[in-house]
Amino acid sequence: MILATLIMVTLSEVAAQQALTTEARRALKKSQLKWDTVRVAAVQLTPPKGEDPADIVVTFIKRAASDSAQLVAFPEYHLGDVRLPDPKVDKVSRAAKENRIYVIVGCFEHYDDGSYSNVAFLFDRDGSIIGRHKKVHPAVGGPPYFWPPKDDDVEWRMKSGDSFDVFDLDFATIGIMTCFDGYFPEPYDIMSLKGAELLVWLNGRPYVEDHLVKSGMFLNYVDMIVTNNGYATMIAEFPNVIKKICLVPQNDYIVDDLNLRQIRLYRKHSRIFHQRRPDVYGDIVKSWPVWENYEDLKE
Repeated sequence: MILATLIMVTLSEVAAQQALTTEARRALKKSQLKWDTVRVAAVQLTPPKGEDPADIVVTFIKRAASDSAQLVAFPEYHLGDVRLPDPKVDKVSRAAKENRIYVIVGCFEHYDDGSYSNVAFLFDRDGSIIGRHKKVHPAVGGPPYFWPPKDDDVEWRMKSGDSFDVFDLDFATIGIMTCFDGYFPEPYDIMSLKGAELLVWLNGRPYVEDHLVKSGMFLNYVDMIVTNNGYATMIAEFPNVIKKICLVPQNDYIVDDLNLRQIRLYRKHSRIFHQRRPDVYGDIVKSWPVWENYEDLKE
C-alpha cells in the first residue's frame, strides 16, 4: 500500500512537471517562421489639443500601411478615457481593418463598476481587439523620488494589471508593457521566457532612456519598439542597436525593418536560456522591504 502510494505521488509529480514543461514551451508556427524580416512603425505624439486623438491615430495608421509596415504602435493613454463600445476605439478598429495592419495604442479604459485601468489595446488586422495590457506598476508621487504616492494620483487609484502576457501575431510573438513597467527587470524576463521576440513599450513622459532599451534587449534576447508622447520614440534591434529614434519632442513617425531570423537564431542558441537556474532564483519573488534597512539614515 505504501509503495503504491509512493508510485502514485511520483507519477503525479512527473505529470505535473510535464504539464509545466508543455505550458512553458511555445513553439513558433511554421507560418511565423516564414517571416525573415518585418517592417514596423512607431509614432511619437504630443498630447492632442482639441483634436480627436483617434483621427490622429487613423492618419498614422494609413501612413504606416502605405510604408508596408505590419505593425504600428502609439504612445501610452493617447486615446484618453474610453468605455467600450467607444467611437474613438471604433475609428481605430476600422482603420486597422481597412489597412490590414496590427495596431497598439494606449488609453484609460473605464468599466461599469466605476473602476478604470491604464490599458494598451492590441488590434488585429481585422480590426478586432485581440489583446490588452493593463499597466502593472503605477507611476505616482513627485520628484525627486516619486514616492510616496499622492491621494489624487490617477494611477494610484486605478485598477492595476497583474500579468505580462504575450500575443501571437502572424509574423512573431510579442509582449507589451507600459511606461513604469519598463523600469523593472521582471517584465522583460517574463515575456521573453514566454516566447516574446519583440517587446512594445508604450510611454507618456518627457523622454525614454535608451540605456533601459539596450539593457532590456541585451539581457533578454528581444527586439523593441518604444513609443512616447515626449521624445525618444525608438525602433531597436538586438543586441543593442537603436535603428531609429525621434530626438525632438514633437509629433513624429519612424519606420524600419527588424531581422526576425537573426533574433530567432540568437534565442535558439542563447547560453543564457540554456544555463538558467530557476531552482536558485526563488528569492526574487519574496517580499524584501529594502527601505527598512535605512531607518536610521537622516534625510
